[in-house]
Amino acid sequence: MSGVVGHLLKQTAAFDSPEQEVLLAIRMAAARTFEPWELFLKEAAGLTLNQYNVLRILRGSAPRRLPCGEISARMVTRDPDITRLVDRLARRGLVTRARGRQDRRVVEIGITDKGQETLRGLDDHVRQFPKAMVGHLGARRLEQLRALLEELMTDLGTYPEEPRRNRNEA
Repeated sequence: MSGVVGHLLKQTAAFDSPEQEVLLAIRMAAARTFEPWELFLKEAAGLTLNQYNVLRILRGSAPRRLPCGEISARMVTRDPDITRLVDRLARRGLVTRARGRQDRRVVEIGITDKGQETLRGLDDHVRQFPKAMVGHLGARRLEQLRALLEELMTDLGTYPEEPRRNRNEA
């Protein structure tokens, strides 16, 4: 990490482990990368990241409606109260609710024309944002980072449990 995380945190002591430093770096990089996008979404469309994510999920499934549980499973960042999030979007006319045809207990959510229009107004920014934030890394390093993150997400450890043996030590 070359001390960037420690420097940004104004930390004078060494990290307990490289894993601790890397996890903090991932968290800080994600937070600082998406902070400008969060501010933009709030100012441009009055949306939170999770509200935007729900609209994107619904646009991708349209014209099919989705139950809240399926929306929740597809979220980038989990929201423990998907119902309240959907309520806010419905009040703005961005989504609609309907009882399931096969199971009336299930509430299915669909995106409205106004929700679609809101997303279309953001689409150019959605294409520009990743390039602005990480495009400077270049194709080779982006591919390396993508591969490392994919490996991390595919084989995450669990906690609390015995630490797994590092594959490089085997």
